[in-house]
Amino acid sequence: MVSKLISRKKIPELVDAMIGDFVVIATTDKNNVPTLIEISSSDEVLFDTELPMISIKKLFHPAKQDLFKFNRTKGVIKSCLDESDIGVEKKIVVFGVRPCDITGNNVLDKIFKEYFRDEFYSTLRERALIIGINCLQPCYENCFCESMSSNDPKSGYDIMLTEIAKDKFIIVPNTDGGKRILKLYPDLFQEPTDDDFEKYVRTLELKKNNFKKYILVEGLPSELEDKFESRAWKKYTKECLFCGSCTFVCPTCYCFNVKDKISIDLKTGTRQREWDSCYYPEFASVAGGHDFRHEKERRFRYRYLHKFIDIPRRYNVEGCVGCGRCITYCPAVIDVRDVVEDVRGEM
Repeated sequence: MVSKLISRKKIPELVDAMIGDFVVIATTDKNNVPTLIEISSSDEVLFDTELPMISIKKLFHPAKQDLFKFNRTKGVIKSCLDESDIGVEKKIVVFGVRPCDITGNNVLDKIFKEYFRDEFYSTLRERALIIGINCLQPCYENCFCESMSSNDPKSGYDIMLTEIAKDKFIIVPNTDGGKRILKLYPDLFQEPTDDDFEKYVRTLELKKNNFKKYILVEGLPSELEDKFESRAWKKYTKECLFCGSCTFVCPTCYCFNVKDKISIDLKTGTRQREWDSCYYPEFASVAGGHDFRHEKERRFRYRYLHKFIDIPRRYNVEGCVGCGRCITYCPAVIDVRDVVEDVRGEM
């Protein structure tokens, strides 16, 4: 059979085995917060923890990235798209990705690959194999993934692990890359029985009972449009610090700015792109000094309209995955669920 069984005690062995063949990235406690980084041993992995501070988007859409090097007289002299420049020599395996982050990355796949193919994003994304771990209950108190239908992705991963009994996981491959991983380490797996498959189906059926909906998504875009001038926008604008933390930790925020870093000789330089935030004052500035969102209220409101109206209508996917990071890491303790419900007038 294609699917396999693995015991919990064998999972670290699987991670260590993959380290010899791939660049393995997993969640660790570096800097005292859950962080996705390359590991050299399974001892570094946080196997049972909440979400990493920043999702897998940082692996494919880095916070800062060189695009090309230029000369003032010769123009572009070198593209930074080369394999050596983007730091990828072997296939990457990202281990332990949660369903909401897989769904979030599917959103970025559409944005960066559907209408215009971003080669920098695509090159990194296509070198990665994603091993997911199913959430059978909410990760933590700020999770509202069930509201956004993000905890059961059908694509965007190569393998999914689901715990079907105490210390027993079923591994279901979703791509040819996932099947190849299972073939590489046959000694670590067992063949599932019919009883195991029945437990797997039953586990997935019971999974939904552990999640609750906090936001009614149906009709939300139209309602938010109708409440464009809601007083609630002003209320939360007064609380917001406009630090941009929520945009940086969000799995589906993708805005970036492009800057030129000039060398000391004033003749050469590097064009870079780095993450930007729609909460920053200069974000909507254009030529001539015009600014379409110079007022804080407009900037605060824009992010919600983009998440819950623009992305769903443009790409036919939800722009929010309900991971709750924006709530967890907001220094002003603003809860997106409260904002949406308050604007709708349901509080």
